[in-house]
Amino acid sequence: MKHILLLLSLICCLAANSNAQESSKQFSPIEKVRFGAKVGLNVSNTNFNRGVPPPVVPVGTKWKSGIAVGFLVQVPISRAFSLQQEYLFSQMGGEITDSGTEYKFSYLSLPLLLKYGLLSRFAVFAGPQFDFLIQAKQQVSGTSLDITHDTEERSVGATAGVEYYVLKNVSLTGRYMHGLNHIGIGQRSNITEFMYESVQVAAEVKF
Repeated sequence: MKHILLLLSLICCLAANSNAQESSKQFSPIEKVRFGAKVGLNVSNTNFNRGVPPPVVPVGTKWKSGIAVGFLVQVPISRAFSLQQEYLFSQMGGEITDSGTEYKFSYLSLPLLLKYGLLSRFAVFAGPQFDFLIQAKQQVSGTSLDITHDTEERSVGATAGVEYYVLKNVSLTGRYMHGLNHIGIGQRSNITEFMYESVQVAAEVKF
């Protein structure tokens, strides 16, 4: 996790050093298909209070961090609009504060974003996000248990955020993702459910 934060800091420093040279230039709209890579940080929460049925006693939870890394493709639609498909390895999770039970989930994450360019450096975007479970782990008192086969394999969410181009080909993004489906954990006779909440900050490079 420290390596991710250091990388983001390095990109910001490089951008600040060259920003004076770029500030007078207006970035042209997307006119061709662009490919890229991204690396970022997820901070997510497993909200058990939104399960069905809801718990009788509210469940206290804690947000946990993870990485998001992968590739993307951006396709122009018009002068201002573009469509961006991302292919990410994404870590999500959360913790139940009363019991100290921690959950760690690894996903193949596929956000599909409609992006609108604002001014010369800003863009806003929104769209659905589809996640497919790779691995799930539950940790209690230092003991880790693989619960992949006891966890709902699919997650669907709605995400929205902003993008700022620090250089012509380098941008920083921030987004919020709100889960739309319930994620069940456990056997059929003893299922607990939650819904995701997640914030992501990332750096993207496009070519």
